[in-house]
Amino acid sequence: MYSTNGQYHAIPTDPECHQRKHSLFQSLERTLLLRIFAFFFLIIIVVIFIVCRVASPLLGPAFLFDAIPKPLYIDTPIDRPLVIRLAIICRVDAFERRETIRAAVLDGVPQGDVRLEYKFFVGRVKGLDGYGETAMEGTRTMRRITRENEVHGDIVVLHDIEDVPERISEKRFAALRWANSVSYEEYDYAMTMDSDTFCRFRTLARRIRYMYSNLKPREEPILIGSMSKKDVYWQNTVRDTNATGIKAKEEDLWVKGPVYPYPVGIGYMLSSNLTATIMNADPAVPHHIHYPYDDVMIGSWIAALKDLHNPSSVFQTLSGKFAPEQVSPTPYLPYAISTKIVDDKIGWHDYKGRGSVRTAHAIGWDTACVHRISLAEMVAFRGMEEVKMEWDY
Repeated sequence: MYSTNGQYHAIPTDPECHQRKHSLFQSLERTLLLRIFAFFFLIIIVVIFIVCRVASPLLGPAFLFDAIPKPLYIDTPIDRPLVIRLAIICRVDAFERRETIRAAVLDGVPQGDVRLEYKFFVGRVKGLDGYGETAMEGTRTMRRITRENEVHGDIVVLHDIEDVPERISEKRFAALRWANSVSYEEYDYAMTMDSDTFCRFRTLARRIRYMYSNLKPREEPILIGSMSKKDVYWQNTVRDTNATGIKAKEEDLWVKGPVYPYPVGIGYMLSSNLTATIMNADPAVPHHIHYPYDDVMIGSWIAALKDLHNPSSVFQTLSGKFAPEQVSPTPYLPYAISTKIVDDKIGWHDYKGRGSVRTAHAIGWDTACVHRISLAEMVAFRGMEEVKMEWDY
């Protein structure tokens, strides 16, 4: 629109006004979109960085035999065999698993490297004391166990313990009691492993002998495995019992104390010296501890042997409805014991991509025990060119 003096003045209906507003809106829209894009791009970069930092153990191949040179100790004989009393924690109905472990892991372990005595530890079938189809199926399972044991003679049936997760800790305690049934001077290590763990026993023996040559298992307390950390201690407040139901689910008293290392579920080795020390406790060390704290229990025993005698250690009741209170747990023994801890995450680990990222990595020459492995994988692993000569056929 033009005024009387000839000057142009825009009015809202002029197309030029709409064009300027539209251009301004487009500019603001582009700026906003760019900022949103930059923000999401930054988020993606951060996520990729975190994934690479945290999940890198899960990436890449599951086997690294070709990528890493073979250590000299793998092919170096040892001057005397490592003597191991092995307990395998197993479900009572895991018939195929036991058969596979015998064939793929235990059969043919060279006696020049390892003198191995082993037992599978199982509980009583749940519901065996009841009625109906469940009890009948349980009876059939126990009969199969009896026949299996007549053939192999390698199963310890804990008739006073139901085969349920809540009582795995009692299996572990029974395994150590069995290991300690001979003098500590007759063997080197009491070893316990899960039934989904594959162990290269020749590599294990040579790795311990050459990588940790200063260890004296018959003379000093030693714990070997892959360690995590916890701060829970227990006091023995539950008596051993044949009870089922509510009584079977009772648990020893928890308290909180100094942080300590404990062996994660792959397996662990206690020196014969340490095994005898633990089993000498009277009353017995606490072992009515529910899954998944059954492996934490092992580390708590070892920490308690030392920390319960330390006047500077602080113990408290676990927080609940009431504020934590400082307590003074009773020591297991009248004297303190300090244990050597061997945290061997290279030799003991989960199969890559399974379990914790802290414990999972690729299988290589240094792998002694690998956890979370299927039965088919056990058979295939033993047959691999890189490792199959580690057994005597």
